[in-house]
Amino acid sequence: MLDEAKKRKPIFDEDNSVRVTLADGQAWAVPKPWLEIRPVFRGGRAASNFPVYTYGAELEELVEAIGQAEGLCDQLSAVATLAARLLQWHYELSDADLDQLLAFRRGDPASAEWTERVIETATGRCGPKAGRAGGG
Repeated sequence: MLDEAKKRKPIFDEDNSVRVTLADGQAWAVPKPWLEIRPVFRGGRAASNFPVYTYGAELEELVEAIGQAEGLCDQLSAVATLAARLLQWHYELSDADLDQLLAFRRGDPASAEWTERVIETATGRCGPKAGRAGGG
């Protein structure tokens, strides 16, 4: 079994994280997105704005890929890819480590739970948001 604490990077930030119990049964920290206020301009002036929970452009594409996935296998692959990137934000993890952590077992409530928790966190639907840009 992997040692979660020993895999942590020096930038590990517990306060700006959500714990997700993965396939190995341990709770791992996934960074929270940060809140970004995006203005909408009309005639060169900010007419309004809207909030976006984000990790930056690269990870936003991974979040969007989940919604665009066709079929369960494609959706699971998209969620696992996003989860891997988020975990690698905080941890030194090899592909073999990720294979263990992100296994999905059909019909297993714990597997469904970790995938939903990753999606909820990434889309800002899970608890308070990060306190600073960078999330973690």
